Amino acid sequence: MSMDIAVTRLLPNICTHKMEETREFYRELLGFVVGFEHEGWYIQMASPEKPELQIGIMRLDHEFTPQPFQRPAQGVIISVQVEDIERTYAAVKARGFELAQDICVEEFGMKRFMVADPNGLLINMFSFS
Repeated sequence: MSMDIAVTRLLPNICTHKMEETREFYRELLGFVVGFEHEGWYIQMASPEKPELQIGIMRLDHEFTPQPFQRPAQGVIISVQVEDIERTYAAVKARGFELAQDICVEEFGMKRFMVADPNGLLINMFSFS
């Protein structure tokens, strides 16, 4: 079934009270840099090499988000595909990130591990063999 929706961009936004911690986490884990910031309530980050890879960080209680939805997310996994999972795993461990799940190989060929961001969202770092 075809939809008449032409997606031109997908940008996940993390709603949080830990804006600075979250910014530093994604800077350190993924090497993302701040593209722009609306002081006090929104930070947009992107990969310096591939600026189309982006993530937003939004103050949890900002009026942008309807009030009934101004609560922390749960059950979210952000998957990040990398070229070399072994090198990524070694770098993440060397930088002192705590693993939420150690490296493993799934039966369908995905090799992966997980870390949690300051908000409890899981980051699934993976590649295919």
